[in-house]
Amino acid sequence: MSESRPASGARGGGGSPLIAGLSLFLLLLMGIASIIPTPWLQLTQELERQWFRTSLGEITATAILDQADRWFREQAEDNGQVAASYVAIGQAGASTLFDGVSPAWLNDRLDAFWLLVKLALQRLSLLAAWGPAVLALLMGGVLDGHWRWRIRQLGFDYPSPAVRQTSQTALMLVFGLLLLAVFLPFPLHPVGIPVLVTGLVMFLEISMSHLPKQL
Repeated sequence: MSESRPASGARGGGGSPLIAGLSLFLLLLMGIASIIPTPWLQLTQELERQWFRTSLGEITATAILDQADRWFREQAEDNGQVAASYVAIGQAGASTLFDGVSPAWLNDRLDAFWLLVKLALQRLSLLAAWGPAVLALLMGGVLDGHWRWRIRQLGFDYPSPAVRQTSQTALMLVFGLLLLAVFLPFPLHPVGIPVLVTGLVMFLEISMSHLPKQL
Protein backbone atom coordinates (compact mmCIF):
# COMPACT_ATOMS: atom_id res chain seq x y z
CA MET A 1 0.00 0.00 0.00
CA SER A 2 1.30 3.42 -0.89
CA GLU A 3 1.38 6.00 1.86
CA SER A 4 -0.61 9.14 1.33
CA ARG A 5 1.49 12.26 1.61
CA PRO A 6 0.31 15.84 1.80
CA ALA A 7 0.71 17.81 -1.38
CA SER A 8 3.59 20.22 -1.52
CA GLY A 9 2.65 23.61 -0.14
CA ALA A 10 -0.55 22.33 1.49
CA ARG A 11 0.41 23.83 4.82
CA GLY A 12 2.23 26.88 3.71
CA GLY A 13 -0.35 28.03 1.19
CA GLY A 14 1.24 30.49 -1.17
CA GLY A 15 4.17 31.20 1.15
CA SER A 16 4.56 33.57 4.05
CA PRO A 17 2.89 36.97 3.46
CA LEU A 18 5.61 38.58 5.58
CA ILE A 19 8.41 37.22 3.38
CA ALA A 20 6.51 38.15 0.22
CA GLY A 21 5.90 41.66 1.51
CA LEU A 22 9.53 42.07 2.57
CA SER A 23 10.73 40.85 -0.84
CA LEU A 24 8.44 43.31 -2.60
CA PHE A 25 9.64 46.07 -0.29
CA LEU A 26 13.30 45.36 -1.06
CA LEU A 27 12.61 45.17 -4.80
CA LEU A 28 10.88 48.54 -4.61
CA LEU A 29 13.86 50.06 -2.81
CA MET A 30 16.24 48.62 -5.39
CA GLY A 31 14.11 50.14 -8.12
CA ILE A 32 14.19 53.54 -6.42
CA ALA A 33 17.94 53.27 -5.82
CA SER A 34 18.53 52.46 -9.50
CA ILE A 35 17.50 56.00 -10.49
CA ILE A 36 19.14 57.91 -7.63
CA PRO A 37 22.23 59.84 -8.83
CA THR A 38 25.50 58.71 -7.26
CA PRO A 39 26.51 62.27 -6.22
CA TRP A 40 23.24 62.54 -4.28
CA LEU A 41 24.02 59.38 -2.31
CA GLN A 42 27.53 60.67 -1.61
CA LEU A 43 26.11 63.97 -0.39
CA THR A 44 23.57 62.14 1.78
CA GLN A 45 26.25 60.00 3.38
CA GLU A 46 28.55 62.93 4.10
CA LEU A 47 25.69 65.07 5.45
CA GLU A 48 24.65 62.33 7.85
CA ARG A 49 28.24 61.87 9.01
CA GLN A 50 28.41 65.59 9.73
CA TRP A 51 25.13 65.43 11.66
CA PHE A 52 26.49 62.50 13.68
CA ARG A 53 29.50 64.56 14.77
CA THR A 54 27.53 67.71 15.61
CA SER A 55 24.69 65.91 17.42
CA LEU A 56 26.40 62.96 19.12
CA GLY A 57 29.89 64.29 19.68
CA GLU A 58 33.15 63.36 17.99
CA ILE A 59 33.91 60.27 20.10
CA THR A 60 30.47 58.67 19.76
CA ALA A 61 30.18 59.56 16.08
CA THR A 62 33.62 58.11 15.33
CA ALA A 63 32.72 54.85 17.09
CA ILE A 64 29.44 54.53 15.17
CA LEU A 65 30.99 55.33 11.79
CA ASP A 66 33.98 53.06 12.40
CA GLN A 67 31.59 50.21 13.21
CA ALA A 68 29.65 50.80 9.99
CA ASP A 69 32.88 50.88 7.96
CA ARG A 70 34.05 47.68 9.68
CA TRP A 71 30.79 45.89 8.83
CA PHE A 72 31.06 46.90 5.19
CA ARG A 73 34.69 45.85 5.00
CA GLU A 74 34.06 42.46 6.66
CA GLN A 75 30.85 41.63 4.80
CA ALA A 76 31.57 43.01 1.33
CA GLU A 77 35.19 43.98 0.71
CA ASP A 78 37.29 41.35 2.48
CA ASN A 79 35.40 38.43 0.92
CA GLY A 80 35.74 39.93 -2.56
CA GLN A 81 32.07 40.69 -3.21
CA VAL A 82 32.70 44.30 -4.20
CA ALA A 83 35.52 43.43 -6.61
CA ALA A 84 33.56 40.49 -8.05
CA SER A 85 30.51 42.69 -8.66
CA TYR A 86 32.54 45.09 -10.81
CA VAL A 87 34.04 42.19 -12.76
CA ALA A 88 30.54 40.80 -13.34
CA ILE A 89 29.27 44.20 -14.48
CA GLY A 90 32.19 44.49 -16.90
CA GLN A 91 31.42 41.07 -18.35
CA ALA A 92 27.72 41.90 -18.59
CA GLY A 93 28.48 45.16 -20.38
CA ALA A 94 30.45 43.26 -22.99
CA SER A 95 27.60 40.80 -23.67
CA THR A 96 24.91 41.26 -26.30
CA LEU A 97 22.27 41.42 -23.57
CA PHE A 98 23.41 44.95 -22.68
CA ASP A 99 24.21 45.97 -26.23
CA GLY A 100 23.96 49.75 -26.50
CA VAL A 101 24.16 50.29 -22.73
CA SER A 102 27.07 52.46 -21.63
CA PRO A 103 29.57 50.53 -19.44
CA ALA A 104 30.18 53.76 -17.55
CA TRP A 105 26.45 53.91 -16.68
CA LEU A 106 26.51 50.31 -15.42
CA ASN A 107 29.51 51.08 -13.20
CA ASP A 108 27.79 54.21 -11.93
CA ARG A 109 24.70 52.21 -10.96
CA LEU A 110 26.89 49.70 -9.15
CA ASP A 111 28.60 52.57 -7.33
CA ALA A 112 25.14 53.79 -6.28
CA PHE A 113 24.21 50.31 -5.05
CA TRP A 114 27.27 49.99 -2.81
CA LEU A 115 26.78 53.54 -1.53
CA LEU A 116 23.23 52.60 -0.57
CA VAL A 117 24.57 49.55 1.28
CA LYS A 118 27.04 51.77 3.16
CA LEU A 119 24.23 54.17 4.02
CA ALA A 120 22.08 51.34 5.40
CA LEU A 121 24.97 49.97 7.48
CA GLN A 122 25.65 53.48 8.79
CA ARG A 123 22.06 53.72 10.05
CA LEU A 124 22.09 50.19 11.44
CA SER A 125 25.23 51.09 13.38
CA LEU A 126 23.40 54.14 14.75
CA LEU A 127 20.46 51.93 15.73
CA ALA A 128 22.85 49.54 17.49
CA ALA A 129 24.33 52.46 19.41
CA TRP A 130 20.84 53.40 20.59
CA GLY A 131 20.23 49.71 21.44
CA PRO A 132 20.51 49.82 25.27
CA ALA A 133 18.25 52.88 25.51
CA VAL A 134 15.79 51.32 23.05
CA LEU A 135 15.62 48.08 25.06
CA ALA A 136 15.09 49.98 28.32
CA LEU A 137 12.33 52.07 26.75
CA LEU A 138 10.73 48.99 25.21
CA MET A 139 10.73 47.09 28.50
CA GLY A 140 9.21 50.08 30.30
CA GLY A 141 6.45 50.40 27.69
CA VAL A 142 5.63 46.68 27.79
CA LEU A 143 5.51 46.58 31.60
CA ASP A 144 3.42 49.75 31.77
CA GLY A 145 0.96 48.43 29.19
CA HIS A 146 0.74 45.06 30.96
CA TRP A 147 0.02 46.53 34.38
CA ARG A 148 -2.49 49.01 33.00
CA TRP A 149 -4.28 46.03 31.45
CA ARG A 150 -4.13 44.09 34.75
CA ILE A 151 -5.53 47.07 36.68
CA ARG A 152 -8.36 47.42 34.16
CA GLN A 153 -9.32 43.79 34.87
CA LEU A 154 -10.34 44.82 38.39
CA GLY A 155 -12.43 47.82 37.36
CA PHE A 156 -15.78 48.32 35.71
CA ASP A 157 -14.49 50.12 32.63
CA TYR A 158 -13.93 48.17 29.44
CA PRO A 159 -11.13 48.51 26.91
CA SER A 160 -11.97 50.34 23.72
CA PRO A 161 -11.74 48.21 20.55
CA ALA A 162 -11.47 51.40 18.49
CA VAL A 163 -8.50 52.64 20.51
CA ARG A 164 -6.85 49.22 20.30
CA GLN A 165 -7.35 49.00 16.53
CA THR A 166 -6.11 52.55 15.97
CA SER A 167 -3.01 52.01 18.12
CA GLN A 168 -2.21 48.74 16.33
CA THR A 169 -2.51 50.45 12.94
CA ALA A 170 -0.29 53.30 14.11
CA LEU A 171 2.17 50.75 15.51
CA MET A 172 2.50 49.05 12.11
CA LEU A 173 2.92 52.41 10.38
CA VAL A 174 5.68 53.54 12.74
CA PHE A 175 7.42 50.17 12.43
CA GLY A 176 7.26 50.50 8.63
CA LEU A 177 8.74 54.00 8.87
CA LEU A 178 11.55 52.63 11.02
CA LEU A 179 12.38 50.01 8.39
CA LEU A 180 12.08 52.59 5.64
CA ALA A 181 14.41 54.96 7.46
CA VAL A 182 17.22 52.41 7.25
CA PHE A 183 17.12 52.13 3.46
CA LEU A 184 15.77 55.39 2.04
CA PRO A 185 18.41 57.38 0.13
CA PHE A 186 17.62 60.63 1.92
CA PRO A 187 19.41 62.29 4.85
CA LEU A 188 18.29 61.02 8.26
CA HIS A 189 19.08 62.98 11.39
CA PRO A 190 20.41 60.87 14.30
CA VAL A 191 17.47 61.98 16.45
CA GLY A 192 15.04 60.45 13.94
CA ILE A 193 15.56 56.87 15.12
CA PRO A 194 14.88 57.46 18.86
CA VAL A 195 11.83 59.56 17.95
CA LEU A 196 10.42 56.70 15.85
CA VAL A 197 11.24 54.16 18.58
CA THR A 198 9.49 56.33 21.18
CA GLY A 199 6.38 56.42 19.01
CA LEU A 200 6.63 52.65 18.55
CA VAL A 201 6.76 52.05 22.31
CA MET A 202 3.94 54.50 22.98
CA PHE A 203 1.52 52.82 20.57
CA LEU A 204 2.60 49.38 21.84
CA GLU A 205 1.76 50.41 25.40
CA ILE A 206 -1.65 51.77 24.36
CA SER A 207 -2.43 48.62 22.38
CA MET A 208 -1.49 46.34 25.30
CA SER A 209 -3.47 48.34 27.86
CA HIS A 210 -6.62 48.01 25.73
CA LEU A 211 -6.48 44.25 25.23
CA PRO A 212 -9.83 42.49 25.88
CA LYS A 213 -10.69 41.53 29.44
CA GLN A 214 -10.15 37.98 30.60
CA LEU A 215 -12.93 37.13 33.04
